[in-house]
Amino acid sequence: MTLGELASRLGARILTPGPQAERAIEGVYAGDRMSDLLNHASAATLVVTNLVTPQLIRATALVDGAGLCLLNGVDPDSELVEAAAASGIVLMVSPFAMFETCGRLYAALCGEHAAGPQTALWNPKK
Repeated sequence: MTLGELASRLGARILTPGPQAERAIEGVYAGDRMSDLLNHASAATLVVTNLVTPQLIRATALVDGAGLCLLNGVDPDSELVEAAAASGIVLMVSPFAMFETCGRLYAALCGEHAAGPQTALWNPKK
């Protein structure tokens, strides 16, 4: 599934439109600790976080993350939006909090396969 499709299903606003929205997602990392992001996120990851700092763009770019989803309908400052655009990172804003956003992402990515414990971590490459 692409970032654009996920944003549409979430009702999220994409703040950095462009061809990057067609990038496929291969995993999701949700959390607020930079150290965990660097350890667990990888290429083609959508990062979901409450953090709204310029360092977040650098960390996401470092792991080649495809997109960044901010929460609670926040309006990030122009510096963050410009940094995301310059790094080729799709920046979207979910209108929901972390729990609701992650639940909707899980349902969108796992669909009918979300019924059992074997799908506890979504990653189509496994």
